[in-house]
Amino acid sequence: MKRFKKTLKWTGIILGASAAIGLILNAAFVWTTDAWLERQLAEIRAAGDPLTLADLARKPLPPETNAATYLRRAEPEVSAIETEMGHWIDEERDKDLDLYVYFHEFFNTKRPIPEKMRKAMTAIYAAHPKAIELLRQAGDCPDYDSCLDFSLPTEQLFSQLLPFVQGLRGDTRVLCYRSRLLETGGNSNEAARLAIVTFQLARHFERNPALVSCLVAFTIKGMAANAMNGALQAGPVSKEVRQALDAELAAQEPMDGYAWAIKSDRAFGLDHFRHDIPLRNFWLYNRGRWNRQESEYLDTIAEYLKLAPDRCPYHQSKLTVDKTTGQLSGSYAELYFPSLNATHQAMMRARAMIRCLRVLNALQTHAPAGSNETPKLTDLGLPAETTTDPFAVGQPLHIKKLPQGWLVYSVGPNGQDDGGKVSDSDPNTEDVGVGPPLPVAKTDGPVKK
Repeated sequence: MKRFKKTLKWTGIILGASAAIGLILNAAFVWTTDAWLERQLAEIRAAGDPLTLADLARKPLPPETNAATYLRRAEPEVSAIETEMGHWIDEERDKDLDLYVYFHEFFNTKRPIPEKMRKAMTAIYAAHPKAIELLRQAGDCPDYDSCLDFSLPTEQLFSQLLPFVQGLRGDTRVLCYRSRLLETGGNSNEAARLAIVTFQLARHFERNPALVSCLVAFTIKGMAANAMNGALQAGPVSKEVRQALDAELAAQEPMDGYAWAIKSDRAFGLDHFRHDIPLRNFWLYNRGRWNRQESEYLDTIAEYLKLAPDRCPYHQSKLTVDKTTGQLSGSYAELYFPSLNATHQAMMRARAMIRCLRVLNALQTHAPAGSNETPKLTDLGLPAETTTDPFAVGQPLHIKKLPQGWLVYSVGPNGQDDGGKVSDSDPNTEDVGVGPPLPVAKTDGPVKK
């Protein structure tokens, strides 16, 4: 019995000592991670960047200078155009399946618009004449604020943001459909003007917070680039429009929306850490662990923010980021990494498309008509960085003179020249750029259902 009591006593002493050591080590871990996290937050604060959702709120803009004012006025007309187009093509589906498929591949400029479809869409636009003019006014505005309620909790704010951001694509479709109609109808000049408006709206939309907004803005830039490429390749465009296009593409080049998307998304993430994780600050276990995860989350974001300027090409940048993210131990940062990576690649693709368009515009302006010679990029009067391939180390964009027109392209994310395959069917392997429509393969006629 004495031996048992003695054993029990020493067991209690050992357990007590172990618990004390564990508490001391945990306290040291919490203190260390607290200090490191606070240094990171202090750096963000010193840079003037948002730390909370409330920091994302802006001072109210005068309504007449806010693009959102005109977008809201255009909303009923835009919605009506899309609804009527949808009803029309649904009715046609039972008569002509080929026409139905074509409508949903409307930006495929390899095929002419069927006359029946042209007449129907022209009539729909004529019935809603205010839509395009209001969208023009929105594009011309100097600023944009969606006036979201940033006092809402994270989840509720996202519920407000997502439908709003997705709705912006409707404005883009209405502009690009109209541009396509004008281009194929022989009015390339006005088609190009509408594509510029689409680019302007994309820059406005980049002012919305969070990565999802930025991804939608990059999608809209791609739609604008396709519409502009169609206009430039189809027919004459005035000197005035070309100058306006070059100025707009120069404004697009810095990709300011990319950095803002990451910084604003970081504010969403930090609010999530503060308010949405149960017992986040319970010091006995949770606090140190979540401090480390939050620090790794901030480190990952910092690495991607370094990629916002065009300091180094895509693959060189990826090596740096992959090395950093390969050392992650926090599950939150690992889950967040794919979103950052997708946004970075979308930014690089948008930058490549904008540079290709700018080179195409300059080629059509400076290259002698009827000449088969390919001018040097340095002779186009463009800044050196504009003619550089963002996906290749120190390499220029590729130029080819085809019978149908100029092809300008980047090697794309795979870093390999695939010969100028610039379709979007496989964005991970093909080149990125703009070019003339290829000849349409002959068929036996429309497919009937």
